[in-house]
Amino acid sequence: MSKTTKATVQTDSGQPILLIAVGRQRVGKTVVLNALAQHYQERGADLRIWNADLLNQTHSISKFHTDALIAPPGNFEDTKAWIEERLQDQIANRYDAILDVGGGETALNRLAEEVQLVETMELHGIRPVALHVIGPDIADTDYLNNFLRTGLFAPAATILVMNEGLVTTGRSANVAFARVQQHPVVLDALAKGADIALLPALGCMGQVTDRGLTFSAMARAEQAPGHEKTSLFDQARVGRWWNVQMPEFFGSLRSEWMPRVPAAVEAAE
Repeated sequence: MSKTTKATVQTDSGQPILLIAVGRQRVGKTVVLNALAQHYQERGADLRIWNADLLNQTHSISKFHTDALIAPPGNFEDTKAWIEERLQDQIANRYDAILDVGGGETALNRLAEEVQLVETMELHGIRPVALHVIGPDIADTDYLNNFLRTGLFAPAATILVMNEGLVTTGRSANVAFARVQQHPVVLDALAKGADIALLPALGCMGQVTDRGLTFSAMARAEQAPGHEKTSLFDQARVGRWWNVQMPEFFGSLRSEWMPRVPAAVEAAE
């Protein structure tokens, strides 16, 4: 799978971004957002994390980020109103944000049906970024097709994240994702300016997420209270994934589509 290397960071003078992951349930949307949040917060980004995925309790993004704001219990209308409040605050205070809405029919869909969400946010100086998380199953393109066809949430800044962790056949990522990458809706998205990024697989991902550890903490052999001690081999696996493989993933993302980091950090890297 060919990829273009891009800068991993941008200075803090760029446009605030709003990152939202969409896709089928259980394709790894929260994993992608969690990894992005950890990477950019470690580099000093002024990043807010919003959890509107009320169905995911065990592995929600809030488990890894105690500073995440969580939508209060309620129906879709309540969650939609909560998201609107968060977006208005972002517009007013100019920070970057990550929104986890979960899978299936979401409050984001409802909000996008009522307003031109992308156009509204862009009008007020916020760049929406759509992360479509996709596995090797052709059905994983259904959400992409729906959003492109309806225009509900189809910003110019769109990233198709091919999740290698969903490849269960032992095939290479290039082979496993070949059909998906040649699917008409994927080709249409690429023609409209979308990028592809390959998320490398981590075989012991469950050992990290079950404990609510950050990837850096797991690699440093930190332990989660109340859990069995982690295997030193899993610690090594996470260390290689986070420190060797994931930098290539982050490096494949356009800097202007990612959270801003202080200029001093950019210069140091």
